[in-house]
Amino acid sequence: MVITKIQIWQRLNDMGISKTLSEVETALSEVDTESIFNTERAKYKIEVWDKVSPINGISASKVLERADISEGNEIYLIYINNQLVYLQPHDPFQAGLVPLTSENVLDIANQHIDQLAWQAANEKIFETVLEKLV
Repeated sequence: MVITKIQIWQRLNDMGISKTLSEVETALSEVDTESIFNTERAKYKIEVWDKVSPINGISASKVLERADISEGNEIYLIYINNQLVYLQPHDPFQAGLVPLTSENVLDIANQHIDQLAWQAANEKIFETVLEKLV
């Protein structure tokens, strides 16, 4: 989710920058948050792992020995700027090792990427607002 004016205002205050909420709101309204998000989101790629291909030079059989990987579960990979960053063998939004299925793996992977992209976008949005205010 996009950073809010209150979150920006709090961060500014934490930095010792005193601005009114109205000033923050005005600066934020001038930022194309959706465009920033879309730029960040485009850096991500999902791949449902075939459980045969090696990962970063490690054989599939060795990767499958991990304790958090169960037979029959789906696993997705997240690449950022074509670099493998995540190997996700379970639902990251639920407690415990909730398995991924062929029915939910892409939905969960996209939700995961959206969360990561919003985190990165929110930093850029904050920086853009900061530049407008100082």
